[in-house]
Amino acid sequence: MSYLRHTVKILDDPTPNNGDLVGNVFTVIPSDIDDVSDADQKWHVFINATQANGATSPTTDVVIETSFDGGASWAEVAKATQLTADGGLPEVTELKVLGPRIRASKKLGGGTKPDSTAVVLLASNGLFKAADTGA
Repeated sequence: MSYLRHTVKILDDPTPNNGDLVGNVFTVIPSDIDDVSDADQKWHVFINATQANGATSPTTDVVIETSFDGGASWAEVAKATQLTADGGLPEVTELKVLGPRIRASKKLGGGTKPDSTAVVLLASNGLFKAADTGA
């Protein structure tokens, strides 16, 4: 088990709303004083999403993507359990791979999109910084 002592918020949408959101792109920067080797560093995301008030098969999807080419292309590396009813359940998912860039997004579906929230934290057992590129 890893103690995930370092976290950075990569998606912050805590107020219920019925809009899709692609979060900002973050560049993951290793620490010069990191005491965990790259081979031993673990990466997880903590995803806390909720939905309410949707009609006709409402859904909320939260997806984590990484990029190895400066953000020109993106690959999905984690996805929260799709919400299909009112409520939510926080979850932690391990990332099997992480490139230099990361972003999270929220996508809503259904005949009437639900009011939803989504907050995503990138967590690791090693030191790191995540610089918000604003993109």
